Amino acid sequence: MRRPSSREIAELLAAERLEFSHPEVGSTARLDAAGVRESLSARYRIDRYEFSLGRGRSLFERAAAALLSWRHFEIPWLELHRSGPVAPGQVVATLVRVSGLWFLNPCRVVYVEPPRDRDVAAFAYGTLRGHVVCGEERFQVSCDRAHEEVVYTITAVSRPAIALTRLGLPLVRRIQRRFVRSSTEALARAST
Repeated sequence: MRRPSSREIAELLAAERLEFSHPEVGSTARLDAAGVRESLSARYRIDRYEFSLGRGRSLFERAAAALLSWRHFEIPWLELHRSGPVAPGQVVATLVRVSGLWFLNPCRVVYVEPPRDRDVAAFAYGTLRGHVVCGEERFQVSCDRAHEEVVYTITAVSRPAIALTRLGLPLVRRIQRRFVRSSTEALARAST
């Protein structure tokens, strides 16, 4: 009912023993492997959203740098608590208020794919115990070599983790879609 204090948020981010809330850690990196998507879809909802940010190698480089600096989380209705740029093992937390209730959702960065002479920059984080859903989310910026189209892709593998989110699943889904739109707008702003 109350907003978590700065100290409570800092303690959560420093907690080393927080466990992932799902056993399929790293699954978003191998969704296209034989049988992985089918196996996951039996237990999770899999969503994939793609948005064109424009064209050009310089746009890709700006978007990749923005992505790996968490700029796609510069969303007015959501607070991201983290320290530094995206890094494997980094614990982060989002704080949102929904219907008068505060939700502090911890995640850990599972893997990072920096652009390094490639046309893709990506990372994924997985939910930790205490998050209202369980699963993993991958954020990716890619550049098509032939047309130089820059695309932002969000792939989410999720399911409700607590009774409240199971009961309020339509609202949870609406908030997830709102996040996708807001994140895309934030990344587009940060890339221009």
